[in-house]
Amino acid sequence: MISDKAFQPPKPPYARYSQVGRLTVSDYWTYFRAMNRNPLEIWGEHHFEFLIAPFRFLGRDSLLINDPAAIHHCFVTNAANYRMNPVRQAVLKPFLRDGLLTAEGEVWKTARHAVAPVFTPRTVNSFAPKIRSVCDEAAEAFLAVDGRTISLSDAMVDLTLDVLIETLFSGDEALDKARFSAGICRLIEITGIPHPFDLMHLPGWLPRVGHGAARHVIADLRRQVAHVAAVRRAQPDAETAGRTPDFLDLLLGAGLDETAIVDNLLTFLAAGHETTARSLAWTLYLLSQSPDVLHRLEAEIDAAPLDTADPANWMDALPWTTAVIKESLRLYPSAPILARTSIAADTVAGLPVAPNTDVLVSTWLLHRQRDFWPQPDSFQPERFFGAAAEAIPRHAWLPFGLGPRVCIGARFAMMEMVIVLACLLGKLRFDFASERHPVPVMRITLQPDTEVPMRVTRRQTLGY
Repeated sequence: MISDKAFQPPKPPYARYSQVGRLTVSDYWTYFRAMNRNPLEIWGEHHFEFLIAPFRFLGRDSLLINDPAAIHHCFVTNAANYRMNPVRQAVLKPFLRDGLLTAEGEVWKTARHAVAPVFTPRTVNSFAPKIRSVCDEAAEAFLAVDGRTISLSDAMVDLTLDVLIETLFSGDEALDKARFSAGICRLIEITGIPHPFDLMHLPGWLPRVGHGAARHVIADLRRQVAHVAAVRRAQPDAETAGRTPDFLDLLLGAGLDETAIVDNLLTFLAAGHETTARSLAWTLYLLSQSPDVLHRLEAEIDAAPLDTADPANWMDALPWTTAVIKESLRLYPSAPILARTSIAADTVAGLPVAPNTDVLVSTWLLHRQRDFWPQPDSFQPERFFGAAAEAIPRHAWLPFGLGPRVCIGARFAMMEMVIVLACLLGKLRFDFASERHPVPVMRITLQPDTEVPMRVTRRQTLGY
């Protein structure tokens, strides 16, 4: 049952437009100011109530969709007719170049084929013991600061990068993790929202004022991952070294050129830990505000035979924990916007779609759409637990995207988050230690607009 008393986390204010479906000059001013502050603030309250809405923006046709059937059509059935949206590419491509998230056509197919063997269910499951080992070490480190207050965001960034290095890169120490994380944070700060010139589809050769510093950050990040690749090349191959080939081995052996290797290394190192770190931080924050949910999660962890169970199967052993993560991803989706642009004419939900129409799915809207989600702004994991989960419409919950471009690491990320929570919350409590609650700000991912301090304490009743 959906409760009226569940925690409702703070959210950005709604935009106020003069009318629905048509932007006036003053509305454009409202829009651009909101984009500069926080792109989540461009949405008015009415945007959470419709299924599909065609509109024109700066002379371009656009289609905003919350309808699962229309989403399926554009991103699955007729996905070949929808290329990556130019505004999205303007944000990501200077950094990731032709990595898996931004590449298209044959370049994307080659990269996807190269990394696919790492993300089969069997291979992903084989990473679970290593993930558990990293998380157990992290839990011990947290126990050593019992009673102190930490920055939750920083802690989760460090933890998820450690997981990624240990699993996909076999513990390779060639990367300076602190320097890399600092570079990613700095880059998101500079270029995490579209530049107004990109929103207006102005030529790329026009300078983007305010984004100039990003060039130096990007160059340094690329040098760092190029060094990781060079160090691995100088080592004995996996067979000679007596280890299972990892992501880096497969990438180096896939016949990709040096630029493509750097592009994809950067993509997985950046996206692979940043999105998971933010999701874990939001989840722990939500739990700190929801005692009943937390107590039920702790009881589940304590009762589960985690010492003897393969951590790859912990999602099955911890259904409530899994539901908590899914509900957190609903409220704070990893990919807040899915954007494509039509190549040829199409018909979507009975509406004609002209070539070069921007098709937008905001998972921030979709995950709070009033028709699909009772009490949509409340943190209520029971939505994803038991029979209630079966009532959720297909494609109403899309934290990892869908279709051919669905996140290749989705299974890895879900498994990792369950293991992290089980290892940490079996031994520790994280209590929010501030009067100022975080509001999500869209900077590619959903970032908290303030520090998220947490007091870490040892649980009186230990788990496994």
